[in-house]
Amino acid sequence: MSFSKTIVGLVAMIAFLGATTAFAWGPGGGCGMGGGMGGCGNCPAMGNLQLTAEQKDQMNVMRTEFLKKQEALRAESAQKKIEMMELASKKPADEGALTKKREEIWAIQDRMRAEARTMGTKFRSILTPEQKEKLGPGGFGCGVGGGCGKGFGGGPNAGRGAGLGKMALNRY
Repeated sequence: MSFSKTIVGLVAMIAFLGATTAFAWGPGGGCGMGGGMGGCGNCPAMGNLQLTAEQKDQMNVMRTEFLKKQEALRAESAQKKIEMMELASKKPADEGALTKKREEIWAIQDRMRAEARTMGTKFRSILTPEQKEKLGPGGFGCGVGGGCGKGFGGGPNAGRGAGLGKMALNRY
């Protein structure tokens, strides 16, 4: 009797965990910097714009340049974080040096955000007035890891792979 209750309890717990995981996962769709594998041409917001082949090509070139710049900045930021960890591990810790290193990291992050804003402006500059009207004031989310599709969410400022979709571009 107790064995069957244990089995029923385990099955119920597994079902409960499975259900909570499924609901926590969510649909995850949407454009922006996230886990999707698409590119600028795959975003639903872009599909509504009916971009010409030339516009798509220009955007892909701009996106590639942007990704190269972002990768260099990310590498620089990672190096500064390693340097900061080394400074923090020394006893006694030099608070002045740590503060300076932290400010350097923040400056790199500011440059990354500025590049994202510049890219959005460049993208918008190749659109026709009709396409800009369809797009609206929010913009669209093509960028690092860009593309659309199901993934682990990741909204604005959520960490690595954070989204820069319609709403987030206005925040920078």
